[in-house]
Amino acid sequence: MSETEKFNKMGKDWWDEKGNMAALHMINPIRFEYFSGRLGNLKGKKVLDIGCGGGLLSEEFAKKGAHVTGVDLSPVAIKGAQKHAESNGLNIDYRNCSVADIEETDFDIVVCAEMLEHVDDLPNMIADSSARVKEGGYYLFETINKTMSAWFLAIFMAENVLKFVGKGTHSYERFIKPSSLAKLLSANGIRVKEIKGMTFNPLDWKFRISNSTSVNYIGYGKKD
Repeated sequence: MSETEKFNKMGKDWWDEKGNMAALHMINPIRFEYFSGRLGNLKGKKVLDIGCGGGLLSEEFAKKGAHVTGVDLSPVAIKGAQKHAESNGLNIDYRNCSVADIEETDFDIVVCAEMLEHVDDLPNMIADSSARVKEGGYYLFETINKTMSAWFLAIFMAENVLKFVGKGTHSYERFIKPSSLAKLLSANGIRVKEIKGMTFNPLDWKFRISNSTSVNYIGYGKKD
């Protein structure tokens, strides 16, 4: 099953906080707070959210006054995103296409969150997404490290025990070491400014920004 087919099957659950996307709802406020805290005022900024899914991050940027374009290969996800945005009075340009189909190359901010670990050709995705950032613009990322800790927590525990995400959501082979991602970004003109961890605390059932990147990590770079 392709990654697009996988998310087509899960598509109706994007806005169900108790469904297959429960983990995304848990981390969404934290990752947006992290991103916005590094970017400052978002009003009027041109944002490209790649692999936007049902629009969880796209909506947060739009609420702050950004002009958001969200793209995803899953037509089910895009349809759900459009419906939810309309019901909340948000004007977001959602497109069912690949990043390679985006003609604009002048985005102030490009976001690749919870999607890099799902692509078939990572170097090509980094090249295509980096090319959409204008000079002086920002590249935001959030993904999963390629460690045994990540396999245990992000796949075994999250999918089979805690049921945070649907079974089969992730594949260990697609996980990415921070050093590998930074190298790819650098080769495409993006200088990584910071990488932080995003850690789950079972005591209060919450995620937090941390210094441990052994499982989930988040960061940003700038095109100089």
